[in-house]
Amino acid sequence: MLSKLTKILTKRIDSKLVTSCILVYSLVLGNTVLAEYRPPADQKPPTTRTTSTVTRTGGCRGDKQTTLTALAPQKHTGQTVSSHPTFAWFVPDTESYPLEFRLYRYEVSGDRTLIQKIQLQSDRGIMSFSLPLDTPLVAGQRYHWQVVLLCNPNRPSSALVTGADLDVVATPHELASKLATTNIPQQRSHLYASAGLWYDALSTALTATNTQQRLELDLLEDLAKLEDISDAHTVKYSSRIRPIIELERQQNTSYLY
Repeated sequence: MLSKLTKILTKRIDSKLVTSCILVYSLVLGNTVLAEYRPPADQKPPTTRTTSTVTRTGGCRGDKQTTLTALAPQKHTGQTVSSHPTFAWFVPDTESYPLEFRLYRYEVSGDRTLIQKIQLQSDRGIMSFSLPLDTPLVAGQRYHWQVVLLCNPNRPSSALVTGADLDVVATPHELASKLATTNIPQQRSHLYASAGLWYDALSTALTATNTQQRLELDLLEDLAKLEDISDAHTVKYSSRIRPIIELERQQNTSYLY
């Protein structure tokens, strides 16, 4: 009788121990920053390099430290598997200005067709915008997006413009299987980033953001390293990302004290 009772107690203890270990492992894994962006294996150059259209540094008020910047690859074309992707950019000005989001579709001829123009209001820091449900993107198609900061609506020449190309691709079967196993934003962002899906990785990272963990800044660090090459265009873009990361980290630190 005593031997039987001992076995029952041992089973219960072992069961609780296993459950506790699984819980601890899940918590540790869920709180670990995993995202690391790796470009697509079949990197494709962008059709348009919009960053070069920002002819001056700073914002509308002449802030020399940071510039209106699309948070997307410039050396290669970023990818997404979403029909309604999220786009992100950085606004340097604390004062709010009218802002336009524009989306273009590349035609077979290479020309661009404007398919969406949305009026927004700028907000200092990292801004993001997700396409509305009535504007689905098509897999296999290339698009171009722009953000136009209207410093003075009466003087179009004063506007700041930035943007990037993006390719919409089908979800790889292996990635779909892995995504089905987790709802943890940090893990999902890592899966997207490892698969070379910049827009999906960044979008997921932004949803996981809190004052202690800025997963999107880690992705931007990866992007800055990738863009920091001898090509004058991408080096210039990389030099715009790094001050943004520094400012956002400083702001994050100030929230903690």
